Amino acid sequence: MKIQQDHLKHFSVCLSVAFAASSIEAGCGASFGQSFVAGIIAGGAIGVGKEYGDKCAPGNKWDWSDIGADMAGAVIGSALGSLFSLLNH
Repeated sequence: MKIQQDHLKHFSVCLSVAFAASSIEAGCGASFGQSFVAGIIAGGAIGVGKEYGDKCAPGNKWDWSDIGADMAGAVIGSALGSLFSLLNH
């Protein structure tokens, strides 16, 4: 199975956003779960926002496989960023 370049971009951007958000939350004293959720929300919002923009653009459409790549990146980025909360406790 070949992974499309577009999916790698979706994955990496959402991973980066989720990692940053969860790391910041963890650095501010949030628990693992709280920082994990914050990262998923941030990464997921970026992905859904991008897809909504694509849907509204002429000649483009909503793509559920892009949302899948977005959410995979958000979950992994959140998990990695939330690990910083374990250092604080």
